Amino acid sequence: MRLVNDADHLKRQMNTADNMPAVLLIATFDTKAEEALYLQRKMESLGCRVLSMDTGILGESGTVTDINRHQVAKAGGSSIREMVASGDKGKCIDAMRRGACVLSRKLYDAGEFQGVISIGGAQGTDIGTAAMRGLPFGVPKFMVSTVASGRATFGPFVGTKDIIMMHSVADIQGVNFMTRRVFDNAAAAVCGMVRNAAERSDQPSSRIPVALSMLGTVTQGAMRAKRLLSERGYDAIAFHQNGTGGIAMEEMIREGIFKGVLDLNLHELGDSVAKGLHASIRDCRLTSAGALGIPQVVVPGSINYAVMGPVETLSPEILKRKYIVHNSQLTLVRLSREELQRTAMIMADRLNMAKGPTHVFIPLRGFSYPDHPGRGHWDPEDNGLFIRTLKSRLSSSIPYNEIDRHINDDAFIDTVVDALVRFMNP
Repeated sequence: MRLVNDADHLKRQMNTADNMPAVLLIATFDTKAEEALYLQRKMESLGCRVLSMDTGILGESGTVTDINRHQVAKAGGSSIREMVASGDKGKCIDAMRRGACVLSRKLYDAGEFQGVISIGGAQGTDIGTAAMRGLPFGVPKFMVSTVASGRATFGPFVGTKDIIMMHSVADIQGVNFMTRRVFDNAAAAVCGMVRNAAERSDQPSSRIPVALSMLGTVTQGAMRAKRLLSERGYDAIAFHQNGTGGIAMEEMIREGIFKGVLDLNLHELGDSVAKGLHASIRDCRLTSAGALGIPQVVVPGSINYAVMGPVETLSPEILKRKYIVHNSQLTLVRLSREELQRTAMIMADRLNMAKGPTHVFIPLRGFSYPDHPGRGHWDPEDNGLFIRTLKSRLSSSIPYNEIDRHINDDAFIDTVVDALVRFMNP
């Protein structure tokens, strides 16, 4: 790698131990040099090397960084001169974001750093978190941001990654008694994480990794499935189907982390059709295992309701449906018949593309805890419409079984776990 300025890199090699963990510091040095340099000195005092990256656009900061803004712009397919001449701030930020992503990943893959921290407002947060999202799970990622609170969502900044967002409280303008405390805490946090990672010796697990989808309304069944799989030598990693969890699971499946999938909960599919709060952040749910030919056992858990806001905010039309007040902020609303049919079609169409072993199981006595005789969501007629639509559209080559049990019943869970184990041990 020749991205790091030679003089600074040589000085660092001479003045620090080779095994000292390193942190990548991303900041717009044209507007945040004082703050970034304070943070750098603090991290160095805590025993970490710092690799600095300047993503500023407005002008030269007068500060020498390991990766300068011209290198970042070039990696993003542009130049500072071209960006400034364009007068388009959005395009400028987009180019710097692309460049930061490319260089951060190259530097990480080359072993130049073990953790990353960034500071900034909306622009700096956009660039810094984009670079973080391009790094693998487990790499410490810490963003000090002015926009990590308030009504504007910061979910897009985090995406499906393990990014820590810290609210700066005060604006990041100068080092004062407030920002100093924030920077000190941030430095201590990221240095602690990278030092811990450097000292930790992860031993590869002998257990076979399996992805498991779940949600609170199938917790009982999911916990049993996890225990049964563990008893048979599998490591079941659960993903919460809240709009992000399922997509994180899909990404990790495509990265080759899992050898099998017990897709016990497809809530995000139904929620996406109904445009609920748990709608998938991307349209790739229920596609990855099939695309890679990984064994998957699929159950439409919690697929027949959407998560919506406080009950007092719902429209009169929505309130005509079966609903349950989950808490003061969330209401579980059953899908309409049309929404159930559309969800069944989507499920079938995506499974029909699968290239590997796929088995569908239907629990006839209910798809979730409230979808049970005597409980608020029970509607066997609408469930039957979903089942008939799915069955008629699903490829005849995909094994399909209807079980006269509830999804949380032990007998149902035992059956689906056995099927997955058979798939993985033909």
